[in-house]
Amino acid sequence: MLDRVLGLGLGFAVLSLAAASDDKIAWDRADQALAKGIASGKPVLWYFTNNQLSKDAQAGVTTLAAAESNKLDQAFTNPVILRRKDQFVWVRADQTLSNKFKVQNAPLVIFTDGDGEVIHKASVTNPETLFEAMQTVVKEKYINVPVKWGDVVRTGPIKKKILIVGFDDEKGEGLKVLEDRTLVKYQAHCEFVKLPYEKDGEAAKRWSITQVPAIVVCDPMEHVLERLTGKKQPLDVKAAIIKALHKLDEQDRAPRK
Repeated sequence: MLDRVLGLGLGFAVLSLAAASDDKIAWDRADQALAKGIASGKPVLWYFTNNQLSKDAQAGVTTLAAAESNKLDQAFTNPVILRRKDQFVWVRADQTLSNKFKVQNAPLVIFTDGDGEVIHKASVTNPETLFEAMQTVVKEKYINVPVKWGDVVRTGPIKKKILIVGFDDEKGEGLKVLEDRTLVKYQAHCEFVKLPYEKDGEAAKRWSITQVPAIVVCDPMEHVLERLTGKKQPLDVKAAIIKALHKLDEQDRAPRK
């Protein structure tokens, strides 16, 4: 463990000398950051220097946190961190956000997606711990995940909330969009079935497919809720899934006849 820490420290020293830069992190407001996170698919890094206000807070904790955060501020000018700044959207949180996120043990970084859903939390005290937290997110916590495809649409209602039927293109690349890290959180709610595409074939006729790649989003009874054809971006697929989920929610709220 000591060798690892020493090695990381030495690496920072070498990289700092080699990558000296006047570049700076651009800090965004919370609403801007979330919008950027959605548009870009990047994780949002929230930097907290204050704990959640509490009547039970111990005396001296705020002062200690302030001292630690002042020291940590230097980490955000470290060339090793700056070299990777474009992997994230950045927010320097205020007390209101600390209360909203119920922050304890500041200084702290919290990573979320563009929807504000928490991906990872880490206490940070120096460039090394900040770097490790960033690497954990981009290499472990917020990554593309392959879809588990079936090859048969099962008769009757499925156990998942949504059925996604996919028809791939000739290169086998058109459905990889569903593996995107911004869509991984929806995978648990979906059953995925990939069918071969043949023009005028039975499957193409059944699902009204005339162009590939195609993604058909259905309810558990195979009723089509949304249909996407042609090459799509993760935002397009996300919008279709969200629309489908809203339709299902509306159906659940509708009075029974």
